[in-house]
Amino acid sequence: MSDMLDGVTWYRGSSVRIRRAGLEIHVDPLGVEPGSRADCILLTHPHYDNFSEADIDRLRTPETVVVAPATMKKLLDDADHFMRAGDMVQLDGVDILAVPAHNVDKRFHRPEDGWLGYVFTVGGVTYYHAGDTDFLPAMFGIRCDVAFLPCGGHYTMGAEDAARAASACAAKIIVPIHWGEPHGTRDDAERIREMFSGRVHILEREA
Repeated sequence: MSDMLDGVTWYRGSSVRIRRAGLEIHVDPLGVEPGSRADCILLTHPHYDNFSEADIDRLRTPETVVVAPATMKKLLDDADHFMRAGDMVQLDGVDILAVPAHNVDKRFHRPEDGWLGYVFTVGGVTYYHAGDTDFLPAMFGIRCDVAFLPCGGHYTMGAEDAARAASACAAKIIVPIHWGEPHGTRDDAERIREMFSGRVHILEREA
């Protein structure tokens, strides 16, 4: 099971890097160290801590594929694929499904904004990056091996709903993200262990 996490780095917030099967995939890159080069960049929404143009420029090469919500077209008109929830795209070595990501009882991330999470398969492992979201019934339609789930509990769902989301999508491993700055603590991430029957792997931030 640990092999599913080989090549996985959490930088901060929602910023995750996966190096697998010869590919480097970044979701919401932020604080990425110099020298990284992305094969694919997945953007969930345009908040400042998810959409860092400086990090995108640092990672991007002429071959990099950039994927973003369709509602970000005015901000990033040169992305390669603009997606809505339910859209799928097959790239060289990675299949990507866009899924909804929004709040239910708060207005930081509204359903009408059309922002996204992603389910993507690379090197035989299926990852689910939930984006900034609360628990949604749509998660029952997701199947993944590894789920990157926010648990800060202010802008996103908290620990209880992160465990609920992981069970809904039949994840084998949860990697808690979006905690510690400024909302949510390591204790929140640790509490998921009490509520989830699978494995909870808490990464240290790299940035």
